[in-house]
Amino acid sequence: MNPSVHDAPALRRGFTILELLTAVGIIAVLGTLTCGGWMYYRGLATRAVCCNNLRELGAATNMYCSDHGGSFPPYSQKTPQGTMWYFGLESSSAGAGEGDRDLDQSAGPLYPYIMEVGKIEICPAFDYSNALWKAKFQGASYGYGYNWFLGGTSGGTPMTNTQLGSTSQTILFGDCGQVNTFQAPASSANPMMEEFYIINQSDKTIHFRHNNHANILFVDGHVESWVPYPGTEDRRIKGQLFGRITPVGSKAMLK
Repeated sequence: MNPSVHDAPALRRGFTILELLTAVGIIAVLGTLTCGGWMYYRGLATRAVCCNNLRELGAATNMYCSDHGGSFPPYSQKTPQGTMWYFGLESSSAGAGEGDRDLDQSAGPLYPYIMEVGKIEICPAFDYSNALWKAKFQGASYGYGYNWFLGGTSGGTPMTNTQLGSTSQTILFGDCGQVNTFQAPASSANPMMEEFYIINQSDKTIHFRHNNHANILFVDGHVESWVPYPGTEDRRIKGQLFGRITPVGSKAMLK
């Protein structure tokens, strides 16, 4: 009797080169999609935290205004102890330079209404680990900029909420930063990024750090996401985008 074909030993075969390359390609695509999806959702979460920070800063500012006759916090004032910024007291330290200056955030005018030093004042999307980050004080201090017209600019009288034409169209705080090329170790050949605290009519200090968007808080408490105004982009630092949301020289949405 001839043996049945079903009784023959099964042949064992491995992957062909084509099948192996196909499997590797599928794994690579899945890995890319997974990583891209994680980065996308991480970016959404970071942006949501930033928006919440700004809203809380807005609530703190509104409480300050209520307790001070409708007046906004001053942008900066000279005191016997040093410069009182809206975000804290810079003590007078002889010889202290950029990155070495002391900042007492608990002495700032908004602190009693915030009571969380170094938390809601710092945007989670600001890359403090970047080798091109240049500190202004000792460590991270403040990642958001203030509409300095509301604060009376430098040493002036702050505005009151009754002077505003529209609270829904007046900027209060926003994602800010600056490209520094003029203070060591930064230079024109080695631009570095740093925190910055002003939103004004001339400087390119909006930091578009949320996938080329910036979060902007308005006086009425709502937050909007903005892209750079065309022609104001500053890309001197790889991976970072600074600029404005209005033309250079415009006071729109500032007063």
